[in-house]
Amino acid sequence: MATSDAELLAIARTFRSRISAERERFEAARRLPDDLARDLAKAGFFRIFLPAAYGGLDLTPMAAMEVFEELAQADASVAWCVWNGNTHWTAAQLSPEAARTIHADPDVITANSTRASGQAHVVAGGYRVNGRWSLVSGCELAAWMVLLCVVHGDAKPRLTPAGVAETRFMLLPATACEIIDTWTVGGLRGTGSHDVAVRDVFVPIEYGSGFADPHVLPEPRYRIPPFSRVIPGLGAMALGIARTAIDTFSEIAGAKTPQRTTQMLRENHGAQVRVSQAESLVRSARLFLLDSLHRLWSTLIATGEVSMRARADVRLAASHAVVSAVQAVDLLYIGAGASSLYVGCPLERAFRDVHAITLHIGVHPRVMETTGRVLLGLEPDTPLL
Repeated sequence: MATSDAELLAIARTFRSRISAERERFEAARRLPDDLARDLAKAGFFRIFLPAAYGGLDLTPMAAMEVFEELAQADASVAWCVWNGNTHWTAAQLSPEAARTIHADPDVITANSTRASGQAHVVAGGYRVNGRWSLVSGCELAAWMVLLCVVHGDAKPRLTPAGVAETRFMLLPATACEIIDTWTVGGLRGTGSHDVAVRDVFVPIEYGSGFADPHVLPEPRYRIPPFSRVIPGLGAMALGIARTAIDTFSEIAGAKTPQRTTQMLRENHGAQVRVSQAESLVRSARLFLLDSLHRLWSTLIATGEVSMRARADVRLAASHAVVSAVQAVDLLYIGAGASSLYVGCPLERAFRDVHAITLHIGVHPRVMETTGRVLLGLEPDTPLL
C-alpha cells in the first residue's frame, strides 16, 4: 500500500502492463474487473483525496493529477474510475460517525452522482430517498453510493436563503440501490457508468451532507473548493490519453511506409509537423494545469482562503487541457492514416476516450464563459465556481 505521492505514482506505473493486457476484457464487459478494482483499492488508489483522519492518503491536487495522468496513459477507463472514486465531495463536512463507518474498510470504493436526480424527503431522524441517477461511473465496483438529491419538506422542495432548491448528498450502501444496465457506448466503455435507482430508502440524517455544511475537519487544506479539486482530473486524464497517442504515433511513424510513397511516415514533413504540434499542445497545457493548481493550493495552505480568480484559473486550465488533448489526438489520429481505424491501435481508443471526456459537464464549453466573466472583472454566473 502506498503512503506517499511518489510511491503511489510508482505503483501506478507497475500496473501499466497488467492494464494493457486486460484492456479487451474491460471493453467487452463494459466495466473494470473486480480483481483489478480490488487490487487498485488495496494499493491506495481510491484514497487519494480522502482525509488522513479517515485513513486516506490526503495527497495534494498536483500529486493526484500525476497519478490520474499516469493511469490514463495505460487506460482511460481505469483512470476514470479511480478519479471518480476520489471525489469525496464533502468528506471534510460529513459527520465523523458516517465517515468512519463508510471508510472502516480501507479498501472501500464509492461511486457518486452530482446530478440532483433524486428527492430526499425529510422524515424523523433522516430522509426518505427516491430517484434515478445516470452516468454513475464504477457503480458495480462500489460498496457505497453518494447521490445528490433535492431536499423536500412538507411535500415540496426546501429552499435555501438564496431562494434556490436545497440539495444534499445522500450516502447509502450499494445494496440499497438498483443498478440499471444502460452503459452501451463508445468512449470510456470500461467505466460501467450505468444508471442507479433508489426506491423509498431511509437515510439517517448523519449520512446526508452538503457543500454549504460547516467543516468538521479544521485544516486549511479541506477548504479547497470541491470543483477546484476534482474537475482538474478531467484535464489530467485527457493529457494522459494524448501522451499515449503521441507515443503510439511515434511507433507507427517509425515502422510504416504509407501507400503510394517510398518514404517512411517519420520522414514525412506533415507527420513531423503534426507530432510537434501535438507535443506542444500537451506539454503547455500540462504546465498551465499544474501551475494554476499549485498557485491555488499554496495560497490556500498559507491563508485558508482561495480567490475567485484562482478558482477561475484552475477551471480554465482544466478545460484548456481537455481541448488541447483533443486537438493533439485528432492531429495524430488523422496523421497515422488507416492504421488508426483498427481497435488494436491505441489511437483508435484514444480518439474515442478523449472525445468522451469533452462531454463531461465539468468541461462544458460554457465553463469558458464563466471563467471569462471573472477574467473581465464580473461576478461568476454559477455558485459552483
